[in-house]
Amino acid sequence: MKKEEEHAYLFQYGITSGLWEFREELAKFLSAKYGDKVHRQNLILTCGATHGLQMILTTIVQPNGVIFVEEASYMIALDALKQFSGMKMVTVPIDSEGVDIAAMENIVREEKSKGSWNVTEEKPFWAVFYTIPIFHNPTGITLPKKRCEALVRAARSLDFLVVCDDVYVLLHYGNAVHPPKRLFAYDATLEGYAGGHVISNCSFSKIMAPGVRVGWLEAPARLINTFRASGYLRSGGGVNQYMAGLITSLLELGLEERLLDILVKTFKFLQANSRKAH
Repeated sequence: MKKEEEHAYLFQYGITSGLWEFREELAKFLSAKYGDKVHRQNLILTCGATHGLQMILTTIVQPNGVIFVEEASYMIALDALKQFSGMKMVTVPIDSEGVDIAAMENIVREEKSKGSWNVTEEKPFWAVFYTIPIFHNPTGITLPKKRCEALVRAARSLDFLVVCDDVYVLLHYGNAVHPPKRLFAYDATLEGYAGGHVISNCSFSKIMAPGVRVGWLEAPARLINTFRASGYLRSGGGVNQYMAGLITSLLELGLEERLLDILVKTFKFLQANSRKAH
């Protein structure tokens, strides 16, 4: 009975950033899988990547701002973005290596010159760029290192936020031990750090099951503080407290790592067979 009583708090309201032990175990898991240190303090619990995207746009981006998207992108995300009717959606070109950074900079600069942006500490961004830099949907492209660095510099220079849909990052089938470096890590380590202009938006939907509705944002400290002060999260006592507790146990026991290994092997097999068939 004592064990059950110890976990009774999972049925109560939680803290706004999400269950402490969930974020701690998630940080350990991601650090091992990414091959790059992830800190609990940079994580916020969400109800999945779609919820994470909605939370970003309503919390830290100007309500009359601009949403930049690649000319080919995940179609349902575009449908979700269109619901922010007060924001203007603008497409940017891509080529065989991903987003054309030079062309994008010109487009962003032009859009920025058109408006009068009342950015504040709570809503510090006049614009957001939604992108899938690793294993892009639908093109499959992974943004090369030089373009990742150029994109980070462009975001800093023009002061817009880059939201990376990173739900596919851990599903890599190559020979390398770790997946490609995520854009958040480029922003954190590239010379000239300016407080953070990249958020990694992730979910367990692709690496466990979509029905669990648990995800996370990996964000710089200044933005984490804004999310934690959100009235939406404060009123709800965070999100998905109970399910986060269950996933914490799966992470502690190594079961999620085993499941991910099975998924990667299965998808790699299916990919190889598909190539043979064509």
